[in-house]
Amino acid sequence: MKNNLNKSLKIIGNIITIVAIFYVIKRLMNNDYDYSQLLVSKNIFPMLIIIVVQSVMVMTNAFPWKILVEMLTERKVPFVETIPVYVSANLMKYVPGNVFQYVGRNQLAVRNRLPHLPVALATMLDVLITVIAAAIISIFFLYDFIAKYLRVNSWMQTALIIVGIIIVLAVFLMFLFRNQIWKKIENYSYLFSTKSIKTILVALIYYIIVLMISSLMYLIVVIYITDTPLSSQVFLQLFSAYTLAWLVGFITPGAPGGIGIKELVMVAVTGGYIGTDVITLSMVIIRILLVVADCIAFVFGKIFEIIYKTKGRQNASN
Repeated sequence: MKNNLNKSLKIIGNIITIVAIFYVIKRLMNNDYDYSQLLVSKNIFPMLIIIVVQSVMVMTNAFPWKILVEMLTERKVPFVETIPVYVSANLMKYVPGNVFQYVGRNQLAVRNRLPHLPVALATMLDVLITVIAAAIISIFFLYDFIAKYLRVNSWMQTALIIVGIIIVLAVFLMFLFRNQIWKKIENYSYLFSTKSIKTILVALIYYIIVLMISSLMYLIVVIYITDTPLSSQVFLQLFSAYTLAWLVGFITPGAPGGIGIKELVMVAVTGGYIGTDVITLSMVIIRILLVVADCIAFVFGKIFEIIYKTKGRQNASN
């Protein structure tokens, strides 16, 4: 029964992957951009750098998720088995709904006979750590901008008050039911071990580094592809604004991929030093390159999977 369920889940996963590929092609075709302008000689090298770096990062992004899965399942998972699942699930983010990329990761549970709940929790924790990493970068580099924005926006102040009230109520309820909560926590005491805390910190540091590299890739587009010179001040503003824009786009309900929201945030952060047309154009270009990088990572992930399975069969026959 369980084997039949796993086979069914694998078939569904393959179907969703095919649908994702369709939406990737559709996105590239629907981009209101003349690709001939992009494919000029001066842009080839910067584009290659961005595509290669982003492709590698998509594959290595499986690492923090892998160690979180191992932490929650208390079982070792080979990295070469994690990459194909991760890159396939990553491609599913282009399918409308924005949930398949997370659900798709549970293919790891199917392939390695892992319990589904811990794998799903590892995915949720992975996303949470990414958001925290983006928030740390944004606050560190853009503290003055964020503080000023909060002061002049009453709806943000109201939202913060509501969040504060929720936190106070949560703390009160935790104190009220502390005995019951503690009994539940004792079952997961291993999550508070030194080893688990180190795992979470490794994942956090990894995502901080990756987000900063992604910002540098965007700046390559601005400087070398759109031919926009930047002062050191604007360079730092755009560097951190790209991460903040991703964060705002990610947490904004009803904004698929943060389209439109990201540009708005970046224009606001740079304070008009960079034209809206430059930001819009550079965001379109980086999106195109990221789609290409996602596809390349998917192909290499599949190649790794084929090689790993072939070696496994050879070892089994010997």
